[in-house]
Amino acid sequence: MATKNFEFRRCDKNEIDRILAIQEEAFAALDNPELLRRNTPEMLLSCLSDPHYTIGAYCEGVLAGFAMLYDAGDSDENLGRDIGCPAEELDKVINLKLVIVSPAYRGNGLQRRMTEKLEEIAVQKNKRYICATVSPDNKFSRANIEGMGYEFHSQKTKYGGVVRNLYCKKI
Repeated sequence: MATKNFEFRRCDKNEIDRILAIQEEAFAALDNPELLRRNTPEMLLSCLSDPHYTIGAYCEGVLAGFAMLYDAGDSDENLGRDIGCPAEELDKVINLKLVIVSPAYRGNGLQRRMTEKLEEIAVQKNKRYICATVSPDNKFSRANIEGMGYEFHSQKTKYGGVVRNLYCKKI
């Protein structure tokens, strides 16, 4: 198999149809749909604008995968609340909301590479912590996130009643 070259850049609202298609491709390839959180088109669209940030991995101009940072501010969506972050520090926490790679492009290290690039963006945004949730049954994502230095914090029931592992990384 030939090595593919990828370009990484910020996605904008023009990419929403492909982002939705990748999300659906990922769900179609799952044996257990609870491994991922399905986001609404409205939520995904909001993640394409500040204060959030979505990076895409492009192969020959085609969006192969995307990853999203979600700046929840002081809202209930801020995962800093789940790790016991003091209220005055919540503005230093950002969520790694979603990383999805199209099944056709898996095996190229894109989940890790996009996450690393988002960590750089988080530092530029003066964040100190990145928090993420991962299904306890999603062995691949758990291995990636733990391999990148995210520390397991706890298990929480989130997103309408599903159990998620909560991770945090100091950056």
